[in-house]
Amino acid sequence: MPATSKLCSGVIFVGACGLGGKAFLAGSPSGAALQEPSAALRGAVQKPAQTSAVAQSATAAMTVAGVAVLGSIAASAGRGKVKRASNIACNFNKEAQLGAQAPLGFFDPLGFCENEEKFIDLRQKELKHGRLAMMAALGMLGQSLVQLPGMEGVPKGVTACVSGNGQVGFLLILAIVSGLEAAVFVQDPKKEPGNFGNPLPWWDDYSEEMRARELNNGRIAMFSAIGIISASLYTGKSAAEQFGL
Repeated sequence: MPATSKLCSGVIFVGACGLGGKAFLAGSPSGAALQEPSAALRGAVQKPAQTSAVAQSATAAMTVAGVAVLGSIAASAGRGKVKRASNIACNFNKEAQLGAQAPLGFFDPLGFCENEEKFIDLRQKELKHGRLAMMAALGMLGQSLVQLPGMEGVPKGVTACVSGNGQVGFLLILAIVSGLEAAVFVQDPKKEPGNFGNPLPWWDDYSEEMRARELNNGRIAMFSAIGIISASLYTGKSAAEQFGL
């Protein structure tokens, strides 16, 4: 906007200079024009008049040419700004992000990901829920097979969290998760969503393929955890019993 204002000011200034020069030439006649020339010198007087007319025409032409040039520069600058703004707006393509793959591609039927900021926020939540669901599904299967000391009388299904010593274990798990969420797994805005470093130094693979696997495993684990919980509440069976074990 400041560049366009300067160009417009330049156009107005050049136009004013041209018009001022024209007025100066038109309003300042020579002394010969004020005196009545004789018949013998009439031809000699008309030549300066013709020269003045040519100068006025040249000045007007220069003014028009200057206005045209500055106008074209202003238009080019405007088009450049629009083009740059268009490029900036189109840099983020959600259909090309990690996790958008066959057969569904980018799946957002309700249109939650309106822009890049919302996409990053939802991707962080998706990764956290996926990781939690993987641990939950594995934990519900593990507790139905092996019980810790002191948990012998606790049910092996999802009702363990509200029965006897199971309540203590459930509250302890919530406290640990809350502490990790508040102090350890804090998202760095300079890093990719869900990038909290590598907790396993002997397994260092941060390739796109491995990240895509984690994302897909987390998605299927969310369905798995919901299925185990629903089936356990409906049938009263633990995760292992649901598999017939």
